[in-house]
Amino acid sequence: MYKTRWATTDEVPYMSEYWCLMANEMADIDGTPKPDNERVTQVKELFVNEYMAGHLVFRVAVDKEDRIIACAGGLIRTEYAYPLAEEPTLFGWIISVYTNKAHRKQGLAHHLINDICLWLKENGAKRAKLWSSSLAKNIYKDLDFQPMIDLEKKL
Repeated sequence: MYKTRWATTDEVPYMSEYWCLMANEMADIDGTPKPDNERVTQVKELFVNEYMAGHLVFRVAVDKEDRIIACAGGLIRTEYAYPLAEEPTLFGWIISVYTNKAHRKQGLAHHLINDICLWLKENGAKRAKLWSSSLAKNIYKDLDFQPMIDLEKKL
């Protein structure tokens, strides 16, 4: 019923729309800020630039008409693992994970994220990080993601 593949160069700018849908759902679920149009434009530019530099890929699931119904991105970054780390290391970020509501509960996110994690590993990342809504945390727990060291409290 579904097929997965790598997003094409022409599709990468549209991944910002999925990022926006994901961010809006996180806002509705957890009260995070909703993105505005300027931020969506900035994310689109970031996605294109990072993709062209070879630091970003998107894996997509498509229906039988080849319409994208789910996506997950992988971004390679050089970062400090924690504030007192001696030197920066390659990190992988799982970004823009989104499945259209009509296609959820099919295992698509699991499949896409596993593919992205493999790509991150093949490109030198030793760890993958992500931000998740409270609703999606069990998906990531099933994929062996562990809570990070930071905690949050609403004030």
